[in-house]
Amino acid sequence: MKFRRPALLESTHRRENFDSGEPSLDDWLRRYAGQNRRRNTAAVWVITDIDDEVVTYATLSMSSVDVSRCPPGLAKGSPKQVPVLLVGRLATSLSVAGLGLGTQMIAHILSTTVELNEKAACRAVVVTALTKNASTWWQRFGFVPFAPDDPTDLDLYLLTRDITKTLSHQ
Repeated sequence: MKFRRPALLESTHRRENFDSGEPSLDDWLRRYAGQNRRRNTAAVWVITDIDDEVVTYATLSMSSVDVSRCPPGLAKGSPKQVPVLLVGRLATSLSVAGLGLGTQMIAHILSTTVELNEKAACRAVVVTALTKNASTWWQRFGFVPFAPDDPTDLDLYLLTRDITKTLSHQ
């Protein structure tokens, strides 16, 4: 099976059969991804097969985190609103699970972060994992929990300065 490189969502990308096993992620892609893209509230990146069927997607948005909510590693030397890149959603179709497409999308996200940081400050990439298992998966890429002592807090971050190290291990 062949796949295309990550690209911004277009109307030609087929989304109707996407099934990640998480209905909220599947429904969002089918119903709201196009709207979010057109309204500039989320850049929706997709990996498709050669028939333009979406098999992996992620959303990126510029955001900020109040410094009072940040762990020390993120807060040190930061302004009151710490500029970050938010990964709002990431999902891979069950039909291609285990092929490394999620990892490929992470590499794309991190490379994008480095490029953005050259033009507009971006201290870190942040994500809220849906589950504890998802949190563990993100940590494989160097993401650190905001509150490591609180197993119910699924917010994670990766400092932009640490992205090169993460990418070299992929």
